[in-house]
Amino acid sequence: MKKIYVCLLSAIIALTVLSSACFALNLEETGDWNQLITSNYKDGFMTIDTDGDRIKISGVFKNDYPKNISIMGADASEEHLRAESDGTFSGELVCTPFENSYYNLRITFNSRIIYVYTLKYNDGWSIPDNGIAEANEKKLQNIVSAPPLAAAYYLSAEGNRDEAEETLSELKRIVGEVCGDEKDDYVKAMKLIDWVGANISYDHDAAENSVTMDTVAIHNVLERRRTTCAGFANTFSALLEIAGIRSVNLKGAAVAGEVTYEELPVGTENHEFSAFWYEAEKRWVYCDSCWTSNSSYRDGNYKWEISGGTRHFDVTGEAFALNHRIDKAEERSYTKALAALDGELSETASEKEESHVTENETRESEQTTAKEGTSESGSDENATKNDTESTFGSTSEEKEKNGKNPTPYIIIGLTGIMVIGAGIILAVNKNKNN
Repeated sequence: MKKIYVCLLSAIIALTVLSSACFALNLEETGDWNQLITSNYKDGFMTIDTDGDRIKISGVFKNDYPKNISIMGADASEEHLRAESDGTFSGELVCTPFENSYYNLRITFNSRIIYVYTLKYNDGWSIPDNGIAEANEKKLQNIVSAPPLAAAYYLSAEGNRDEAEETLSELKRIVGEVCGDEKDDYVKAMKLIDWVGANISYDHDAAENSVTMDTVAIHNVLERRRTTCAGFANTFSALLEIAGIRSVNLKGAAVAGEVTYEELPVGTENHEFSAFWYEAEKRWVYCDSCWTSNSSYRDGNYKWEISGGTRHFDVTGEAFALNHRIDKAEERSYTKALAALDGELSETASEKEESHVTENETRESEQTTAKEGTSESGSDENATKNDTESTFGSTSEEKEKNGKNPTPYIIIGLTGIMVIGAGIILAVNKNKNN
């Protein structure tokens, strides 16, 4: 009988360890791909294929072309790159790093714009799947609607009606100038993100010292032509609304500063970006207007660079998941802000409280962004600055905060296995007594 008990106990322990290990695997990468399409935009995308030690790229960029392919932290033994006059290109890189790990694939274009994608080397190259793509899609199924009064404070930091009205008027002027008679929402959105990227610079002074509502309010963004990520997202989403396109501000995390690819699933919230609804194709389109800009404001001086154009426009869900995590999707109504300030829209006490919460959330998110830095990809200067070494690990508190803590599930699984084991033991005892 003792032997039976020992066998049963060993089986329980083995099943517990196995179930815990399987759950842990589900929290991390769910599999690897051998192909990644970077964008749904037909005139500006790349296809990355991996085959052993070979990395192949191909695609089309009508107004630019790649000049160099490299792996950060690893030497390539062979490289071939060919660009055609019609904008199509193809390239191949043969690279065998010294150890299995994550590496950044960098494609540098003639315009000095750099595209960066995380690849995994495990005795051969692959594109890692961290499970974030599916999680991001679910967040867009649970959109939170902000009250109109909250949008008023995103127009004017102090909720000043004259400033808010002036800002809406300027936004309408920009949309009319940029979009003209264009009817296709997709083309309008593409033109608007390009305008934002070309006309707004990233405010490093604010990011490194203090980011407030004054920094991200659209009135100030348009007047000063500088802001941080929330200001970029606010401005882009307001332009989209004026253009008749539904959009949402996405709060979450991005691979930048201290947040590496490995830490992205549970990393600190440090970024704000956007998505818009393309009615013609019934889908959400991922965009990052902040990362589109290559211009900067530092030590009181502007440094204007060419816009990234469509680099972060209509990014595929798989490519977006390599460097963006969505925690919250929020829809705002800037066009109703004036009515809210005038008191024409009824506002309950809870709506007032939510308005103040929204303002505080933005301030806290921006302060975090200031600590984390800007984008992983951009001009040569920005890309070099943000190519950081990858590190592993996160606290259980962070995992629980982001819905990634396996402890409750492991406990449930362990309890169930123990109950089953106890039942078997009791049945054996009963059979023996009989």
